[in-house]
Amino acid sequence: MRFLTSISGLLLAPLLISTASCDDWTQAAGPSGDFIADGSAPLSFSVSRDESILWRVPLPNTGQGSVIVSGGRVFVASHAPTEEDAEMGSLVIGQCFDAETGKEVWRRELPGTRVTDLSSLFSDNTAASPVSDGERICFTNVGGSMKCFDFEGNELWSKQWVPFGRHHSRQHEPFLHDGKVIVVRVKPSALDPKVSTKAGAKPLGRDRAYWTWLHAYDLKTGKLAWVAESGTSIHATSLPGQLAGEKAAILTGRGGGHKPPEEPYGISLLNAADGKTIWDLGVKGYASHQNVCWNSEIAAMFVGQNHQSVDLKTGKIRDKVSLTQGVQICRQVDGKYVTESDQKLAASKKPITYQTNILVGDYHYFRTFSGFHIGRVHVSTGKVEYLQVPVQVVRAKNGEDQTLWNKAIPNDMRNAKGFLATQDKRNAGNGWGHCSAASPTVIGDYLYMPTMIGMVYVIKWNAPVLDDKALVSISDLGPAGKTWTLSSLSYSNGRIYTRTMKELICIGRAK
Repeated sequence: MRFLTSISGLLLAPLLISTASCDDWTQAAGPSGDFIADGSAPLSFSVSRDESILWRVPLPNTGQGSVIVSGGRVFVASHAPTEEDAEMGSLVIGQCFDAETGKEVWRRELPGTRVTDLSSLFSDNTAASPVSDGERICFTNVGGSMKCFDFEGNELWSKQWVPFGRHHSRQHEPFLHDGKVIVVRVKPSALDPKVSTKAGAKPLGRDRAYWTWLHAYDLKTGKLAWVAESGTSIHATSLPGQLAGEKAAILTGRGGGHKPPEEPYGISLLNAADGKTIWDLGVKGYASHQNVCWNSEIAAMFVGQNHQSVDLKTGKIRDKVSLTQGVQICRQVDGKYVTESDQKLAASKKPITYQTNILVGDYHYFRTFSGFHIGRVHVSTGKVEYLQVPVQVVRAKNGEDQTLWNKAIPNDMRNAKGFLATQDKRNAGNGWGHCSAASPTVIGDYLYMPTMIGMVYVIKWNAPVLDDKALVSISDLGPAGKTWTLSSLSYSNGRIYTRTMKELICIGRAK
């Protein structure tokens, strides 16, 4: 079965739109800190068929963080190489490549206090992406260290700490503001290394001494500039932005599974200059494993099976809409897409989305926990729309696409050398549901939504209706069953950069 006859001609065509932007991708959330960039990039690509792929480079081992592009260099972190099958690891390797050719320039080691399971669908020590200011690059080992280098690989400063061993998530991403790199960690203290495990940490309870907080470090010197007043859950992707009047702020959150101790569960708006709290909002049932999205007027969040908007000035909830009742669904019926209004979406026991949300224009996009739907909420009108998508499109060098709607081919979970790099059987799943998924990226008028099995759904985000016509392509980052990634897509100079367990990939049109 050829997928979607209405767009089949677009699936593998190396299309480009408008004029490329020259902005670098200096942090996981991009130059503006919200996963959104102006510019253009290929609307369809396939690593399986070598379509629109400029270069591919094997990586030393599995890894999760995003690719950073700055000053003609590409930076990425992986776990240290192994010479046999492995389940656990602590040492992280930071690498620098030439952005034009993919040639490796240098690599450096970042030790970790915590040994963690490799390729976890929730996190490992490579989950935090690097950040760069165009002159320096800072790598973070989630297992307890940071190192900053110049572009020639000379170490400028380093930090080490003992991470507190609660259940961990890949959702928090380091980001830059005003010359500072902002990360989440416990406050500096003399913790015993045994607390880096869940068993070692559990007896210590929920005391504030074991909370995690945003910390800001001067990128030039490594000096601690401030620690935030409000706690931040390890699950939360805190996002910077501008309030009305150009005041810089950070929105952060607390709550979620495994009883994170930071309270009250909900969100906080912080002054980006010093980490002081502007307001705290307690929200019962808030799960912070989502991007804490906001614009100059509202914060948009998912709470249970509802979508809520918060007034940025007051920190008060402004409106609430059901995500499951009276919604519009475009779904497959007898091999054709049909759009129906006033529908009921089956509710999930878990939060409706994990990490996959992005606020762009008037739309808050996300992937559903179950059912293989891409959803969006119009934040002004409250209209909720869903588009059913296949879980996987299987491609070979020659031959027709095979479209799988309900069950994906399990991952081999092998790195570039062919060694297993995993522990949990769930890691070989499809990347929907209970998974700390990669965040989507918006480039110009198009949203790129990757999944753990290497599918990338490309959506015209401002389409008037979220239906099959808004779905431009389902691209891929590698062969079905042999591709695993929790990395968001990065963008620079008309090219998309990303990584899988096996390789670093540059996507674009040949000059």
